Amino acid sequence: MKIALVVLVAVVAAGCGTGDDDGRQLEIFGPYRVAEADNFAASLLEFELSTGIDVRYTGSADFVRDLRQRVASGISAPDIAIVPQPGLVRELLDGGSLVEFDETTRLVLEDAFSEEALDALTIDGGRYSAPYRQSVKSLVWYRPSVFERYGWQVPDTLAELDALVEEIADADGAIAPWCFSMASGSATGWTATDWVEDLLLRRAGPEVYDEWTTGDRGFADPQVSDAIAEFEELVIRTGRSAGGLRTILQNSVIEASEPLFGDDPGCAMYKQASFAESWFPDGAVTGGEVDFFVLPGVDAGEPAPLVLGEDLLVQFDDDPAVHQLMTHLVSPDGARVWADRGGFFNVRRDVDPEAYFSATDRRLAELIREDRTLRPDATDAMPPAIGADLVWREITSWISGATTLEEFAGIVDAAYADAPE
Repeated sequence: MKIALVVLVAVVAAGCGTGDDDGRQLEIFGPYRVAEADNFAASLLEFELSTGIDVRYTGSADFVRDLRQRVASGISAPDIAIVPQPGLVRELLDGGSLVEFDETTRLVLEDAFSEEALDALTIDGGRYSAPYRQSVKSLVWYRPSVFERYGWQVPDTLAELDALVEEIADADGAIAPWCFSMASGSATGWTATDWVEDLLLRRAGPEVYDEWTTGDRGFADPQVSDAIAEFEELVIRTGRSAGGLRTILQNSVIEASEPLFGDDPGCAMYKQASFAESWFPDGAVTGGEVDFFVLPGVDAGEPAPLVLGEDLLVQFDDDPAVHQLMTHLVSPDGARVWADRGGFFNVRRDVDPEAYFSATDRRLAELIREDRTLRPDATDAMPPAIGADLVWREITSWISGATTLEEFAGIVDAAYADAPE
């Protein structure tokens, strides 16, 4: 079976290892590509130099599909994978593919993360997944100098955001309110569902959001369909996004931010998760060229909710060298280089945030620690066949005009009703 592997990064220890595992090669498989893959690979170098183990990172734009195929083959599963969907972790465990962490790894995790955070990841009493990189999805990136040039103000409420979008769209047309695109291999559509999740959480509240995530409230529910329709009005409608529908459907997610940075910018705002910093121009964030605000809520007097993403580490091989690598990954050294470069954060408690994380990432950690509503990405938490497959595909079909909103909702709700418990 042919697997489409898009990025291959190998960091070689150059003969510097001193352990008994010199010449051994392990593989980590994940969704990181381009700059993210480079930053992740750089964080493996210390482990390779100290152990003599060669660690190869393989990245894929079609990560979920490719990982399923590799595991199903029975012969090509990686040693470790980085999984952005907790629903996929459950699927892999139910299929008997995952290995529980050893005692050393568990002790590092217990020092690094709160009992509440680890309990949320515990399945059937065992530790089969570990937090790696976290992300805040509810961010709007903008250029302060551009806002100042046009006299725009950062909105404090969704109503003010609506008014700002109308003001920008009704101007001379040289600049669109948003940069937005969706193409991401078999994951095409996730940027659209991120928008819907944020709007639903703000408009309908956490209880409705949770019921939607678990399938107890369908896509045809009025509050859910209203959030989808609001996303269409705010972002998809003609004149709202740079390049129009063709760009939305055909440009890659990474390319989407490019018009934000032109000398004559093509868009005013770019809603994307915190990890977008990894594909911005070098120094754009640290130099102050671009900043972010949290997508506002309904009431200016309350902190807006945050939708969070999390990349989880899972292990497929019960081997001492693999356990050793996993222990490294969950330790502070497992991401120290990336954290120093920026574009990486989590809420581990065994590091000094001032020394470990970049200034931007410290701001993100502070946002999470504030008294506000936090929720995981809903489609990531849904069963993968629903959230990371059908929903992404059907929302793309709806945006393209191939189906109506009613048809989109009906297809997903029917599939959820037929899904196994």
